Amino acid sequence: MSVFDKRFVIVGGKGGVGRTTVAAALALAASRRGKRVLLAQARSKERLSSLLGGPPVRTEIVRVRENLEAVNVWPEAALREYGLMVLRSQLVYRAVFENRLSRAFIRAIPGVDDYSILGKVWFHTTERDRAGRPLYDLVIFDGPATGHAVTLLSIPQAILDAVPEGPLTRDARSARDLLRDPERAAMVLVTLAEEMPVNETIELAGKLRERAGIPLGPLVVNQLYPPRFATGPSARALEALPETTGDAALDPLLHRARIAMRRRRMNDRYLERLREALPLPQAQLPYLFAPRLGPDQLEDLSRRLEAQLLASA
Repeated sequence: MSVFDKRFVIVGGKGGVGRTTVAAALALAASRRGKRVLLAQARSKERLSSLLGGPPVRTEIVRVRENLEAVNVWPEAALREYGLMVLRSQLVYRAVFENRLSRAFIRAIPGVDDYSILGKVWFHTTERDRAGRPLYDLVIFDGPATGHAVTLLSIPQAILDAVPEGPLTRDARSARDLLRDPERAAMVLVTLAEEMPVNETIELAGKLRERAGIPLGPLVVNQLYPPRFATGPSARALEALPETTGDAALDPLLHRARIAMRRRRMNDRYLERLREALPLPQAQLPYLFAPRLGPDQLEDLSRRLEAQLLASA
């Protein structure tokens, strides 16, 4: 089954590996395939508008492309939305949630911010339109970085272990069952082919299996250097040249080519380590030598990602 056929996809990985870019590329590919997609972020700096070429994405759901909507989830807004859904009254909500003592009590509950974020994102997987169909075919969650992701995704089970049966445990059970269902959910791990990101990705995969029971989907290796100088005649020719030729125009080009060769060889070593440690379908995205990533670059990455994920399904 393709990742595009799931109901809920979480994108995780170490900070700085391009999680948001990959999540946006996945969302764009799914919407292009006719899926109704919600792309959700958690407490993120707003950059989806520049990536997708749409309006700013804040705490209210906004349409950014055809078949694609997005939201940036913050705990305060999520708690307010949940409170209104449960209490069904603005007046009662204010009396319960917006007095000083209630706010202090709620903030003292461990994990309440994380649960409000995850709960809101999960709720959107349950929404239906007037015809009774899912409002969104696919919800993609651009999750928090590495260790925080494990804590957040473990919260439904923690609630079931600690809280008496009631409305909170009912929703927690539904969220946990969704997260653990390989037919409906998957975790897409994003990494760079470098030492620290690879180590953290391998560690994260183990913790997700042990503590959260999340089925692992494809692994996306981002920002790979081009292979043109890594092996073959071009690499042998480059290695045969002296470090400096005395040519003011040629030497900077050779220097950059050697950097590219070394970076790609390092990438290849860590790609092999990932294959051995995490035998998952693997998609690879190139390093784009662009001053900034915008809609054109995202479209390129999205099509590359779509082709590889469909081929490996």
